[in-house]
Amino acid sequence: MEDWASSRVALVTGGGRRVGKAIATALHKSGYKVVIHCNSSKDAALEFANELNSQRSDTAFVVSGDLSKDVVDTCRRLVKEATEKWGRLDLLVNNASLFFLTPLDTATDQQWNQLMDTNLKAPYFLAQAASPHLRKTKGSIINMCDIIGEQASPPLTIYGISKAALIMTTKNLAIELGPEVRVNYICPGAVMWPEVEKEHHDDSFRNEWLSRTPLNAIGTGENVADAVLFLASPSSSYMTGSCIRICGGRSLRL
Repeated sequence: MEDWASSRVALVTGGGRRVGKAIATALHKSGYKVVIHCNSSKDAALEFANELNSQRSDTAFVVSGDLSKDVVDTCRRLVKEATEKWGRLDLLVNNASLFFLTPLDTATDQQWNQLMDTNLKAPYFLAQAASPHLRKTKGSIINMCDIIGEQASPPLTIYGISKAALIMTTKNLAIELGPEVRVNYICPGAVMWPEVEKEHHDDSFRNEWLSRTPLNAIGTGENVADAVLFLASPSSSYMTGSCIRICGGRSLRL
């Protein structure tokens, strides 16, 4: 357990499974108390929280809500529940995200709104709700972006637009919330293949993706969690508005 983390509280959205679970696990292991947000995976999140609480009593807590519906009210409620549990908040990790294909010919208004609300609007209004608490603790925000937010990759077009906008949101919030709160972002590449249309993420797609990844490997949730720990720690105390790419070099030739 790290001394710097032992009294701190983190809220991780989408923290009950996949990359979010790896992030919450790493934060908890370092000494954080973790608030695990979930939506459809509440049973898995509760089981995960029980597991963490068995390791250290009263150190994990679950909050739930659909970040694509009633976004502002949902964000305010989640932060309220998170801060009431232990009376403070030191870290917000905006990890929850929707990911699906939106070819131009078939993209819909509903798809646009779902992706923008979950991937962009929710992180912004979670930051708004959390910022008074984070200012008190001189905490930080880490936004989970994507290398597809930096370079085009259709037909993930609307997803990419949402992540590009989240990158710019991060940079603006770093200015608005400084010097008390640091705001940084992580851009993963092929980290835990997403659960998306099989005809897109088939073996040929994966082989082609890896052929242009210099490290020729798929990343793990733990790789991303290591970057989160670094950005949350005193070791990154002079970083804000900055990015860490966890992509095996894939962004060099997307």
